[in-house]
Amino acid sequence: MNERHPDLPQELERLHFTKAYMEQLITLQESGKEALKSRQEDTLANLDFKDSSLRYQEMLSHANFMKMTKDQLESLKHLRNKPYFARIDFHRKEKPEQEMFYIGKMSLFDRETQLPIILDWRSPLANVYYEGRLGDVSYEAHGETYEGHVSLKRQYQMEEGELLHFRDIDMTTKDALLQESLEQNAENRLTEIVATIQEEQNDVIRADLRKPIIVQGAAGSGKTTIALHRISYFLYTMRDIFKPEEMLILAPNTLFIQYISDVLPELGVQRARQTTYQQFVQKAIGVNWPVTSQHDILMDAIEKGADRQLLSAAEFKGSKDFKVLLDQYLHFIKKRYTVSEDFRLGEFKLKGAKSINRLFYKEYAYFPYHVRVQKIKAVLQSELRRKKKQIFKKLEEKYDAELDKALYGLKDPEKRKKRVSFLITRKEERLDELKKETRTVVSRYMKQYPKHSLIKVYQDFYDEEIFTDLIPVDSGFLQNMRKETRNHLERKRLYSEDLAALLYLKSFLTGLDEEDKAKKVVIDEAQDYSFMEIYSLRRAFQTDLFTIVGDLAQGIYSYRGLKQWETLIEDVFQKANYLTLQKTYRTTIEIMELANQLLKRMPDDLPKAEPVVRHGIKPVFIEERNWSPTCHVGKLDEQGMKTFALITKTRQEAEQVARKLPDELGFQLMEESAPMGNRMIVPAYLAKGLEFDAVFLYCREHPYQMNELDCKLLYVAMTRPLHQLFLIGDHQQDFLLNEVDPSLFQSWE
Repeated sequence: MNERHPDLPQELERLHFTKAYMEQLITLQESGKEALKSRQEDTLANLDFKDSSLRYQEMLSHANFMKMTKDQLESLKHLRNKPYFARIDFHRKEKPEQEMFYIGKMSLFDRETQLPIILDWRSPLANVYYEGRLGDVSYEAHGETYEGHVSLKRQYQMEEGELLHFRDIDMTTKDALLQESLEQNAENRLTEIVATIQEEQNDVIRADLRKPIIVQGAAGSGKTTIALHRISYFLYTMRDIFKPEEMLILAPNTLFIQYISDVLPELGVQRARQTTYQQFVQKAIGVNWPVTSQHDILMDAIEKGADRQLLSAAEFKGSKDFKVLLDQYLHFIKKRYTVSEDFRLGEFKLKGAKSINRLFYKEYAYFPYHVRVQKIKAVLQSELRRKKKQIFKKLEEKYDAELDKALYGLKDPEKRKKRVSFLITRKEERLDELKKETRTVVSRYMKQYPKHSLIKVYQDFYDEEIFTDLIPVDSGFLQNMRKETRNHLERKRLYSEDLAALLYLKSFLTGLDEEDKAKKVVIDEAQDYSFMEIYSLRRAFQTDLFTIVGDLAQGIYSYRGLKQWETLIEDVFQKANYLTLQKTYRTTIEIMELANQLLKRMPDDLPKAEPVVRHGIKPVFIEERNWSPTCHVGKLDEQGMKTFALITKTRQEAEQVARKLPDELGFQLMEESAPMGNRMIVPAYLAKGLEFDAVFLYCREHPYQMNELDCKLLYVAMTRPLHQLFLIGDHQQDFLLNEVDPSLFQSWE
C-alpha cells in the first residue's frame, strides 16, 4: 500500500464510493426499490468520508437507477471486486477544467449527470491510456478529433475489493509494470491482460473493424487474448449493429474453448458462439458421420510413419486446385436447373421457359440454387394469381363465342341443340378443370428442378465418369484419391478435409440455415487451416468481417495448412489488414533463444519471436534415469509455481507416461473434452495456445527428428512455459539439442 502517498485518502474514498454505487445497482436489479432504499440508508450511515465526499453521498442518496440488461448485470457482479484498473487525468482543450477518468472493463455512469464513474477500456478516450504519452495527445471519436493534455496515468492493483497498490506510469515505469505482470503465474495472467496491453497489441485490437484482419503472431505474443479483446472492442463499438450471437469464434479444439471461457465474460462478451471448425461444419451440413481428423492423421504419421498418399490427398483437398474442380462440378450441377417447358395453365402461357431460366441464371445469380428455385416458385405463384381471372374470362369468352356461332350459324335445329348442349357442358367442365389445375400447376412445374441431397452430391463428385470428365489430365494420384474417398464415404465416414468441400457445396446448393449464419468470424490457430477451409467459410457467410490469427512457425499441419498468409490476402481477403505481433511476452529470453534456434533449421524463412527483457533459468536437460518427478515438482511448488505441463511428442507416449507418474502428483492426461487442471500431461499438438508456469518435455519412445514437422512440434512444446523448461529423455539429440549452441541450455548434475 502507498501509505505515504498524498493521494491515498482520495483513492480509498473513490474506490469505496464506486463499490457502493455498484452494489446499489446490483441490489436494485435483483431485489427492487425497497431493498435499495434500505441499503442506501445503511451505506450512508457507515460512510466515514471527509467533507469532500459529500458529492458522493449525494449521488448515492439521489441516484435515479435505471434497469440494466442481464448481460450488464452479470458484468457488474463479475467486476465489483476490481471495478477499475487505471486512471488518466485529462484536460480537453475546449473544457475549463481537468477531469479524472477511471478506466475499467465496463462503463458505469452517474445516472443523474451522465458523467462517467468508470470509463470503458474500449472507449475512444481510454485509447489515450494505451497509446498516448504524458503530455499533449489527441483521440478520435464519432468522426471528430479531440485534443488535450494528459498529466497523469495511474495503474491500480486490487484484490477482493481492496486497494493493494497504485503506481503512476511514465516511460521509466512502463516496462517495470509489464515485468510485474509477466512474473505472475499462468492462472492470473489471461484475465489481466487488459491492464497491460502494449501499443502493438492495441493496434491489432483497434484496427479498422470494417476490414478483415490477418495477424501473424509469434508464440507468446498474446495473439489469442488480443483476438478476444478485439471481439470485445468490436461488439462495444458496433453494439447498435451487431449482436453477440452473430459472432462466431472458431477454436482449434474444445479444450481451448474451456481455456478462454473465463476471459470472454471478463471482457463483457457473454453470448458469442464458440466452437471448432469440425463441430460447426457438421452441424451446418447436417452430417454427423465419424470424421478422421487431422490429429488422427498427424499421430499416425508420427507414430507409424507417414502415409504419403493420405497426406498428399489431404493437401490437394485443401488447395486452390481442388476448388477449381469443385467449381467445374458445380457448373455441371447448375446446368441441370435449365427448364425447357413454358409455364402454362392449360393452353394458356403464363411465363416462357427462356424468361424463367433468365431468373435462375441472371436475376437471382447471387442466391444459392435452392433459394433461386424457391424465388422462381414465388414468381410463378404470383403470375398465376395475377393472370388466372383473365384466363378464366378468356376461356368463357371463347366458349361464349362458340355458342353464338352455334346459335346463329347452324340452321339444322337438331345439330344446333346438340352443339349448344355440348358447349355449355364443356365450358363448365373446362372451367372446373382449370380451377383444379391452378392448385397443382406450380408444384407440378417445379418438379422439373432437381432435388439434391448434399452428401449424395458429394459422393457423385467421386463417381468415376463424372470425376474423370472434370480432371484436366488423367492422373493416377487423383484417381487413387477418388477411389479412397469414395470408399470412405460409402462406409459413412469423412476425412476432415471433406468438410470444407461439403460446406462449399452447401453454400451453393442451399446456403446456411439462419441459426448457423454469422456476421463476424474469429479464427484462432489459422495456420492449421487449409485454403479451402477458410475460403468455404468466407463463401458460406458472405462477409469480409474476419479476424484471423496464427503463427506459421507453429504450423504442425503444414502438409494441409497454410504455408504463407499471402495466399489468403491474394485469393480470399483482398482488402485485409496484415499485422504482426513478434514480441513474445510469455516466456523468458533464455527459453525463447533455444526455441528460436529451431526456426533457423526450418526450410521456410519464418519470423523469429522477439522476447521482452525478462530473464530466467536456462532450459535444463535431464537424463530420464536421473529424473525424479516428485522431487522436481516439489521444488517448483516451493518456488510458487502453480501450473505444470508434461508435454510429449505423441499421444501414445502421453498415455504411457500417465501410467508411470505417481498418483499423488495429481497429473492428469489431457483430453479434448475434459476440463483443464493445473497439472496436465498433453501431446504437443494439443498444447498450442496454452501456457503453464513450468513445462517438462518428455521424450523416449518417439525422439524428435530433424525435419519440418518435428521441429515445429518441438517449437510449440518449448514455447509453452512462462518460467522454466525441462527436457527429459535418454539423449540430448532426442530434443535436437545437438543441433543448437550448447551454451543455450544446461544439463542436470
